[in-house]
Amino acid sequence: MVEYTVVNLVALLVGLVFLANGYYLVRKGREAVALFVMSLVVGGGLIFVALFPNVFDVVATVLGLELKARAILVLSNLTLFVLVTYLLNRIGNLYDRVSRLNEQVALLQSEFEESDE
Repeated sequence: MVEYTVVNLVALLVGLVFLANGYYLVRKGREAVALFVMSLVVGGGLIFVALFPNVFDVVATVLGLELKARAILVLSNLTLFVLVTYLLNRIGNLYDRVSRLNEQVALLQSEFEESDE
């Protein structure tokens, strides 16, 4: 029999928040579908772990780890690594876009000032 704790409830709620936030951002057209997929994976993973906490016993066995807690730490660290890499990539792309936009605004401002004279 699976015993559910407060941690399971918190994980379930956080997973639902991830899913709702990803859906909200895509629905409003403010973000790309890639962000929704990331939210879906993280939120779905949290919900799955909240509903089936014993799955980490199997994961620990497959990874050759003695404790379930170590399996949780390994998977959470890998997930965080993927998320941080994704976010750093997005930040770099946005930095490039802002730089190009600043160049275009400077050129337009220069042309506007020349046309006034």
